[in-house]
Amino acid sequence: MTSHLVRHTDTENWKRAQNFELQFSKQNITGGDDWNIWWKEKYDNYKFLDGLTFNNVLEVGCGPHTNIRFILPRINYQKVFMEDPLIQFYVTHFTQEKENTLKMFKNFLFGKMSEYNFLIKLFANLNISVDLSSAKLEELPYRDEGMDLIVCINVLDHVNDYDRCMFEINRVLRKGGMFIIGQDLSNEEDLLNCPESYLDIGHPIKIDHQVLDNTLANGYTKLMKKVLLREEGRNPTAHYGTYLGVFQKI
Repeated sequence: MTSHLVRHTDTENWKRAQNFELQFSKQNITGGDDWNIWWKEKYDNYKFLDGLTFNNVLEVGCGPHTNIRFILPRINYQKVFMEDPLIQFYVTHFTQEKENTLKMFKNFLFGKMSEYNFLIKLFANLNISVDLSSAKLEELPYRDEGMDLIVCINVLDHVNDYDRCMFEINRVLRKGGMFIIGQDLSNEEDLLNCPESYLDIGHPIKIDHQVLDNTLANGYTKLMKKVLLREEGRNPTAHYGTYLGVFQKI
């Protein structure tokens, strides 16, 4: 019987998935959102972070619009790190399209940043230290236990190797650090009733809530976790549930 779990894909499949993401971004990058607002609402606007202090904050698979843009106003922090294999496209896109850049920059200055690409902050020189990396999530270029907060939302179905990614996240997160994880889930029912979702070039990895639970069972304290039902999710046809978790490394 074919398993509904896909924890690893080969390099060629991963490259095709990245190209899919690149083409999608080219068509939608100026839209200002890639479900980030939806995730923010599911996390109750990240109110649980209010007033907390983190030295180094990392968002993996940040995309052009990021989830971290909603988190930073709620916390105290020193430096922001953002990782995405396509991050150079996201940055250079806006340097090439000057008219869009100026429009978004003006809206940013007038307090409408959430509607636009967070990376525009790089043009604003507002004393935010941002380090960008185009490394794969499986090969994070950061020292062991160097991060205090890691955000990984809507990422793990796009990667090359789920287990290696989770190993890397654990490696670079310090003891006592916080991990925010959000992920669409797939099970046997999805494989049977929506087989086309398993042929989706852009999302080669398929995991369920038990995979995430097992990965995080050792070494983490659960601060918050819930699995949204199918009808509550972003794509109920293809996903039986959506995982929302906040964990602390012990």
